[in-house]
Amino acid sequence: MKKLLIISFLCFIFINTFASESAPCGDYGECETFKPQLNNLESLQLGSVTFMNNCYGCHSLKYSRWNRIAKDLEIPEEMLSSNLVYGQTVKLGDRMTGSMDKVTAESWFGISPPDLTLVTRLHGSDWVYTYLKTFYEDSSKPYGVNNMVYPGAAMPNVLASLQGQQILSCKDVPIIASNGGVKRDLSRNDITKEQCGYLKTTPNTGSLSKAEFDEVIYNLVNFMTYVGEPSRADRERIGWYVILFFIIFTSFAYLLFREYQKDYH
Repeated sequence: MKKLLIISFLCFIFINTFASESAPCGDYGECETFKPQLNNLESLQLGSVTFMNNCYGCHSLKYSRWNRIAKDLEIPEEMLSSNLVYGQTVKLGDRMTGSMDKVTAESWFGISPPDLTLVTRLHGSDWVYTYLKTFYEDSSKPYGVNNMVYPGAAMPNVLASLQGQQILSCKDVPIIASNGGVKRDLSRNDITKEQCGYLKTTPNTGSLSKAEFDEVIYNLVNFMTYVGEPSRADRERIGWYVILFFIIFTSFAYLLFREYQKDYH
């Protein structure tokens, strides 16, 4: 028993040590903050359109159904069928198994693209949001791009026409002293050094501005967050009523307890 406790303690230290050394978003460092708005139907609808037009060709949402999305996002089923559903034999009650055959995908890519229903629950919405924004040009890769969050990702940048071509660039950054401040010379000017590994978008290579592209990615990840847990918005809404019930119940229970206490004295 003693040996088992020692081994468990050492494993705990090992895991936490190595987990603290790796950044949440790989070479990018800390992930960008993403706060979903699961009650924003316009955002969810726009995100669903972006997913169907750019992602569904390879990736599936096999744990979700067409009619559930139509209901939750308040999209008329006729409109969904005519604009977003791919395949004449697909019924609205079917699962969203993707439009690419698994055998064909494996012959093209060597592996079938993963299902994305639970990707935001696996990695977190922050991770997915940052990942989709950090593709950059890399001629050494099969698809000509790499990713800072997930280096070596075997995926093309399908949104490059919107975002534009990103490259890794260098810039001068201030040198931090041991006391946490910025080092300065005798003339009180900041001392800098060249540091590489920063993303830079080549001008006039994308159809959207940075703010517009960020909005597209936000809507897309917002939709993917909803798909990962369709009942989340209801759960969070009902949770406030449950908390309010316990507060009221506890208050009455305390008052009743005080009344019972009077009989003991």
